[in-house]
Amino acid sequence: MSASHLQDEVLAESLRDPETFWQRQAEQLTWHKQPSCALRKQTKHLESGTRHQHWTWFPDGEISTTENCLDRHVKNGHGKNVAVVYDSPVTGRKEQYTYAALLEEVEVLAGALREQGVRKGDVVLVYSTRCIVTEWSAIADHIPARKCQ
Repeated sequence: MSASHLQDEVLAESLRDPETFWQRQAEQLTWHKQPSCALRKQTKHLESGTRHQHWTWFPDGEISTTENCLDRHVKNGHGKNVAVVYDSPVTGRKEQYTYAALLEEVEVLAGALREQGVRKGDVVLVYSTRCIVTEWSAIADHIPARKCQ
């Protein structure tokens, strides 16, 4: 019998005790507001009379995707490291973006969205076919207003 793979062990642990597992993972992230728990389980009751289990992960936590995906790497001295490799099979275009360059692009896009009146809680649809700007926009909507002033 072969030794188990690390991924199999991690999966088994996450299924055995999901709340403890994900709480430990959350400790590796930067939070604006620490969650009081990793998982809240409740039963939802629909008008039809149907009931079903509903799980809410980190229900009262507040987190910044940008802080965790970009800012912290730049702050920790990894700004010159490659964060994204863009390789379009359609256009043949290949580019690399460092954490610092990507953060700058994301901040510019976030500022443009703010100038257009986009605020916290707004829904923004970004249509971009196989374009690197799609990645920037996915992160830009998570930048707090303080970054865009």
